[in-house]
Amino acid sequence: MSSILNNIRNTLFILLGLTFPLSISISSILIILLSILLLFQEDIRGKIKKVLSSKWMISILALLFLYYISPLFFGLFTDTSWVLKRVSLLLILPILYSFSFSQKTINLSVFSFLISMFLSSVIALADNYEIIQFTKNLTWSAFLQYTEHNVFLTIALLLSFYTLFRLKLSLFNRNILLVFIITFLFSLFTEGGKAGQLVFIISIILFFIFHFKDKRTLMFFSVLSIFIFSVVIYHSSPIVKKRFTHEIKSIRSAEPSFRNNLFIYSVDLIQENPIIGYGTGSFTDVFKEVNKSTKRTVDYSHKTPHNNYLYIWFELGIIGLIVFMFIFYFQIKELSKKKDALFRVLFPLMYLIIMLADSYFFSHNTLMMYLFLSVISLQYQYKPS
Repeated sequence: MSSILNNIRNTLFILLGLTFPLSISISSILIILLSILLLFQEDIRGKIKKVLSSKWMISILALLFLYYISPLFFGLFTDTSWVLKRVSLLLILPILYSFSFSQKTINLSVFSFLISMFLSSVIALADNYEIIQFTKNLTWSAFLQYTEHNVFLTIALLLSFYTLFRLKLSLFNRNILLVFIITFLFSLFTEGGKAGQLVFIISIILFFIFHFKDKRTLMFFSVLSIFIFSVVIYHSSPIVKKRFTHEIKSIRSAEPSFRNNLFIYSVDLIQENPIIGYGTGSFTDVFKEVNKSTKRTVDYSHKTPHNNYLYIWFELGIIGLIVFMFIFYFQIKELSKKKDALFRVLFPLMYLIIMLADSYFFSHNTLMMYLFLSVISLQYQYKPS
């Protein structure tokens, strides 16, 4: 019976890697089923002890506690249930953390994810070049919003480069990965999403620095090639040039934009209540009231300030922000004790960067990705090429 349950759990995790870039509803059902099955595991006391011995897991539970207890003191706001639904997904991570998946399962789940991203990229490219008409919504790319699709592509590329450079592979598998990488790159730089594109450049530079740390010449030329690649992309991709040129002009001219206004007024409001914040889900309501009283022209229809750190600070105060930062501090500290630690910490570092551009920790898709990557980066057994 135990072996049957293990096989089912492993299969569900592989299917999760295949489905979460393609379908929110299916991946949600899979991860709920997986969590329920994992709760019925042997040595439950030992599993609880394992979770409670991890400062990373304790930090996650502490953040959830702050979000759950906040409405008792501040009351309910328009977005309270919206926020609680999203952060509650974090409850699944301690359950996943307590269970060890087989190495074969980890490998197959990564490959399943790369296959689904390849399919998504092909559809996105065909849609971008008007070969097919997959979605009429300009904010979407294949099955995801383009900002999230960009982040998923960056992660798919990092996993592909890691597999290609660090693992023993057959020639056939190497060729498959090369096809994946080329497709991911084309998709990444032919759609919107500056954050994903920029984070990819930063992450791949760090990857080559880590990979060639003992080979300075190769390190220099690999990093140089990334800079040359970036220049070529900037001049050859109309959408990349348009978006980054607009951003640079906006910064130089100090031209106000809705993102700039959200940032400025969020900081102003945080300064008025920096310690305990305004409460879970309060951002939209507080901005709406401020607009009425001060006649500011801030678009309060946005549920977040497009910055994860400001968002948490705004609603939970500096205490919540510190707990949030502890999550990544202790995650990186825990991963740094593993073999090939420099590459494992790339994923939490990447999240720390992209969260400057938007509230990716509160999007269902990117939070699901965080759960998936946390398991992969923690349980993968490194075998050098």
